[in-house]
Amino acid sequence: MAKDAADPRVCPTCGDPLTFEILDDERFLVAWSCLNCGLVRATEPT
Repeated sequence: MAKDAADPRVCPTCGDPLTFEILDDERFLVAWSCLNCGLVRATEPT
């Protein structure tokens, strides 16, 4: 049974689109934030 993965560009809390900001382009550190509910998430490759 296949299960669709959640869209990483959609807020998991409220469903609104997430916006991103590049914090460090050498380390590929990106902050994702929701303008509606205030959720902030940072991603960095390992």
